[in-house]
Amino acid sequence: MTDTTAKLDLNTFLSDGAPNDSGLIVKAPWKIAALFLAVFAILGYFLCDYAIQSRKLEMVGELQKRLDVSASGKAQVMGTWLAGEIENANRIADNDLFQLFTTEINLVGGGKLPASLSEQLPYMQNAFSNFVNQTGLIGAYLIGKDGRAYLASGDAPTLTDAQRSAAQAQYEKTEITFSPLRASETGLVFDFILPIHAAQSDPGSSELDTVGVLLVTVPASEPLAELLNAPLYNSQPDMTRLYQNVDGKFYELFPLKPPYIAAKEEAQLMPGAIGFQEISRENGESLYSSGALVPNTSFVVFQQISSSEALAPLRTYALFVIGLAVSFLIIVFTILVVIWLILKGQNARALAHQYKEFAAQINAQRRLLGSINNTIDELIGLTDPEGRYIYANPSLARIADYPLRAIPGKTDRDLFGDKAARELAEHDRKAIATEQTVNAFVEIETVDGIRILRVAKSRFVNEDGAFLGIVTVSSDITDYVKFQRRKEEMDRKAMTVLSQMLEANDPYLSDHSVRMAQLSNHISVEMGLPPEVIKIINTGAHLSQIGKISIPREIREKEVRLTEKEQKVMQKHVLIAEKILANADVEQEVLDAVTQINEHLDGSGYPRGLTGDEIDMPARILGMADILIARISPRSYRDSIGVDEALRVFKNNPEKYDPEVVDAMLRFFETEIGANFKANIEKSKKT
Repeated sequence: MTDTTAKLDLNTFLSDGAPNDSGLIVKAPWKIAALFLAVFAILGYFLCDYAIQSRKLEMVGELQKRLDVSASGKAQVMGTWLAGEIENANRIADNDLFQLFTTEINLVGGGKLPASLSEQLPYMQNAFSNFVNQTGLIGAYLIGKDGRAYLASGDAPTLTDAQRSAAQAQYEKTEITFSPLRASETGLVFDFILPIHAAQSDPGSSELDTVGVLLVTVPASEPLAELLNAPLYNSQPDMTRLYQNVDGKFYELFPLKPPYIAAKEEAQLMPGAIGFQEISRENGESLYSSGALVPNTSFVVFQQISSSEALAPLRTYALFVIGLAVSFLIIVFTILVVIWLILKGQNARALAHQYKEFAAQINAQRRLLGSINNTIDELIGLTDPEGRYIYANPSLARIADYPLRAIPGKTDRDLFGDKAARELAEHDRKAIATEQTVNAFVEIETVDGIRILRVAKSRFVNEDGAFLGIVTVSSDITDYVKFQRRKEEMDRKAMTVLSQMLEANDPYLSDHSVRMAQLSNHISVEMGLPPEVIKIINTGAHLSQIGKISIPREIREKEVRLTEKEQKVMQKHVLIAEKILANADVEQEVLDAVTQINEHLDGSGYPRGLTGDEIDMPARILGMADILIARISPRSYRDSIGVDEALRVFKNNPEKYDPEVVDAMLRFFETEIGANFKANIEKSKKT
């Protein structure tokens, strides 16, 4: 026996004296203080969060304005640069001599140039090349409507099909066309295409006659690099990034770093969106970004800044706000502690007095419970995890025939013998494994003979949930069990007498109830029904014909089939049986089984026309057994038939009979017991 369990004597659970006041701890004020602190902490959290979020919104708003201005400014700078390139190109496009030359070429219409124009080509070619060299262009081309380049600067790259197509499309436009940036061996380049108007065109006219187009290829890497690296008007750590918008998708440009144009779109930027937005990069970095479109181009300048850098002042502000809130909580906590100390000094004696009264009440209740425990008939015992008794009440000591003080340390084997000890040990294991109360019936040997106990076993644990042993509460139900057995025996005899009286009154019902009970029991076993259901079926079989005792004999023994009116009289035997059995206080399950025997699943039965699940399983089994026994037995108006022929009734009417019961009956007659049952019936028919 362990030290812990050895101290679990019922009489030592509570001491007679009241607790010492010095050990009293007042917990309620701490709970109130904790509640106040929790409320203030939650309130402080939300106020701090509101202040920080409000400040963040202000900072983000200011950041948006600054990024918008920076992006727009750089987009304007880039637009100014492009305007300068166009102005340089207009020196050629607006030259009267160049316009006249282009007009004459346009009049030729793609044919062979006349001698006068051919003589001008070297001069125009030289002027064209000088223009390109002076302006730092890569190449310039004069392209006709047929896509033919009539003039090209020296060392100009060969025109691509895309350039020719764009130049031809320019004849239908009046504004200047910019092509997307593309990567070359020397860096980023792009084209812009200007219309060349006829020499005689009126500059003030809204419809100018386009006689040719000038396609100029411009190097872009160095100007764009200078644009991206240009210092801002402030000291903020912003980044300038240039993108090219292609079908609503953004591709970043790297002016001095091959491959110059990103191969994949910038997935973090929303398609077509250049306004202020917060984006998250693949490395987890968060950025604030604002873009501006360069007019008449597909170029977009984005001004960006890291979120951590942009919101760095917010962290300092947040620390200040949180520090202020914590300081406030500390002040509140100090005030609450002072209040608690004051209340503790005032209430300590009052609480101690109340606790003394409470302890006195508990001791009075302990004495009352001890008195009850020592006088009740129930057997109460407490065993430790090894199965040794820690406590036993006087009733348990009396039935074990042991002195009460000698029981602690004993086991069930010492008190009740090996057989009972094995059963009780098994119930102990179940109670420990399931952590539930286990109820069972156990027979024990005593000096007064065999006694039957109803046992309830539960785990006994301390306040920490540690398992200390098993509590056993038992009741001696020997006298009750004997009374029940005598009652059941009398009931069986009464049912036998009633059945014999009915069979003696009606020779055609001879052995009907017995055979019906036997067949029903066999079917129930075949279906695997529990014993309590089989008992209901067996009782119902013996009482099934009791109502026929009140049916006139001339109807029961009539040698021809009954008329419809006589059948209604005969069917009343069910209601008569119900009334007789109800007055006899028969179990409801048995009463239902007897009154439902003649019901069918399709509702064609009697007396109530029940259908489907309204008919209980015992009634379904008894009903089929009743029909089969009746079919194979002779009646006043017909001869008996064989078992196989009677079984066809169930096979041919599946809507009336439970297929599960039909299958069980067929399986039974295929067994050896079923074959013997069938043979005995056939033999009795012949005799």
